[in-house]
Amino acid sequence: MTWAIVADSSCNLRGWKPSAPDTTFTSVPLTIHVGGEEFVDDEQLDVSELNRKVAESSESSSSSCPSVGVWAEEFRRADNVIAITISANLSGSYEAASTARNIVLDEYTREHAGIISGKNIYILNSRATGGKMELIVDLLDRYLSHHTPTFEEVVEYLERLDAYSTVLFSLSSYDNLVKSGRMPRLAGSIASKLNIRMLGTASAEGTIKIVGPTRGEKKTYRKTVECMAQDGFHGGLVYIDHVDNERAALELKNAIQESWPQAEVKILPCGGLCSYYAEESGLIIGYEWA
Repeated sequence: MTWAIVADSSCNLRGWKPSAPDTTFTSVPLTIHVGGEEFVDDEQLDVSELNRKVAESSESSSSSCPSVGVWAEEFRRADNVIAITISANLSGSYEAASTARNIVLDEYTREHAGIISGKNIYILNSRATGGKMELIVDLLDRYLSHHTPTFEEVVEYLERLDAYSTVLFSLSSYDNLVKSGRMPRLAGSIASKLNIRMLGTASAEGTIKIVGPTRGEKKTYRKTVECMAQDGFHGGLVYIDHVDNERAALELKNAIQESWPQAEVKILPCGGLCSYYAEESGLIIGYEWA
């Protein structure tokens, strides 16, 4: 039996290869629209150029999710498919993937005389983006590498991962979040005027919830570590995504490992979609706590 792990490009794994046997990983791209131009969020995207165009454009910009057809094409590639999407409250990606699942399973049923066993597709609404998605993909691959589970056991494991992991956002610019309705306009306006770096998290519904302001980088790292401890983090896997801010990501990694020396911390640059929303110097931190 073959396995496919498919995520939309709000997961910042680029060129990543799974270690589990008979398993593939694919990123399906979202698209960012800026001033009449389209930027496809794949491995060929020049993220710096995208960010420059967004900053220079006086027109409103937006993003669009992968099409149903793109999701369906990936779902046909393996016997067992696990798809992971950005929060359904931030994008239509989950809805498009769900429609594609229905199409592909219907095709399979008709081709196999009404018998659906042998083809399985599960779609996880991550209720987050960035680091949490990468964490789930990575840990799922490790699980498949060390076990020979049934599809139902994989789904059960995946749902546990989702329940016991989350994401933090450390942002200094909020224009695109406010313009797209992902952040309250008043909160974004006040934070921008006061030049405040804001720490946020994902709500249970998958929207952005403000934790509080932080002044100065060291206070930001300390507040992040405090939030992780309050969530019950005890030294597992962490992903830190950054928008052209590797220095801060490394300093945050050091702060995390000072508190939990056994923590495994991985650092990635943001792709197009996460760069678009996190904006200049933004950090997205995904971690598990059980």
